[in-house]
Amino acid sequence: MRKKYKVLFDIYHLYHLPQMEPVARLLIKNPLFDVCFSTTHNIEIEERELTINIFKKNNWKYILGQNETERQNLIYNMNLDVFICGWSRYSIEKFCNPSTLCCMIYHGIGIKPTYYRDHNQRIDIRFIEGSFREKQLREYGVQSDLDLVGFAKLDPLFNGEISEQSEILEQLNLDPSRKTILYAPTFYPSSFEIFKYKLPEITKDYNLIIKLHQWIYFRSSFGGANLRKQLKIIKKIKKRFPSVKIIGLEDYNIVPLYRAADVLLTEASSTIYEMMALQKHVIICDFYKKKLSHRFSEKRIFKRRLDQGMKSELYDFCYHINSPKELPETLDKCFNKPDPFIDIREKYIKKMLYKLDGKASERIVEALLIRLRK
Repeated sequence: MRKKYKVLFDIYHLYHLPQMEPVARLLIKNPLFDVCFSTTHNIEIEERELTINIFKKNNWKYILGQNETERQNLIYNMNLDVFICGWSRYSIEKFCNPSTLCCMIYHGIGIKPTYYRDHNQRIDIRFIEGSFREKQLREYGVQSDLDLVGFAKLDPLFNGEISEQSEILEQLNLDPSRKTILYAPTFYPSSFEIFKYKLPEITKDYNLIIKLHQWIYFRSSFGGANLRKQLKIIKKIKKRFPSVKIIGLEDYNIVPLYRAADVLLTEASSTIYEMMALQKHVIICDFYKKKLSHRFSEKRIFKRRLDQGMKSELYDFCYHINSPKELPETLDKCFNKPDPFIDIREKYIKKMLYKLDGKASERIVEALLIRLRK
């Protein structure tokens, strides 16, 4: 029997895992592969411990080391056949010997600058979700191989792994007869500090699910902006509005919530395009709580977090609101008016998501085998 191919998934941040997991589960089932996981020491201890607990809960093999240098050496000396990362903003060459096939399965989709600026020269192949990304990366000068496979994170929505909406709502102790709103704000700039306690009041006739970005729990600040304020707000909402479903850190994968929800409420986030895949409504909050320096110089915030094009391009399939008071009328449009965005969404689905057949992960596994057999 031939030696198994050694594969390691390097989960730098926990929010990278949902994109990796469908691929990892296929490889674990495949007798040709020996699969292992790891996570960095260069993150908050709470995030690292939670990630390790998820490895343990799934009975996945993992490698840690006592510190980051030891972790690098342990992984490098494994002589991996395949190293898979969710971004490449660290020295991935220290983990991979020259013969290792180094792959990236990026953790999000959309048009933020980070999606096309993040590309380490050590990457041999980047698995991409659509023709828009392929064109964008080539225009940005990326030379590595690009394999158009689709977005693996969404596979469970289309291959039958995720339950129907009513079943998920019942599991969340929510009323399946009510329309459901999923509020998934980004960590910064965020509408959450402006909504505060008005959101549960505005949406009292609906199911409301709130899933904050993981960094709200793991980090105290970003670029000088205080993230702890959002944590205080969510704790008060949980206490004052028990009917609101607050998604905790242990539920790290947002994908089942797309099936549960009828509409997504967010800002500049890849969740917009993930919800788009289900042909469901998205409401974008065009209002943020910004730190003082960003209020006076919007260019600084766009350079750091956003793309100027986001204000005009690829967002015309969504409703936009400029303040919380516009939300009730917009929800009424979502639930009681004809959908004006069906054709536009379909256009962007074809442009940004290669195939929604639940088989992106299978295409990635097949691509790996072809490369390895060569």
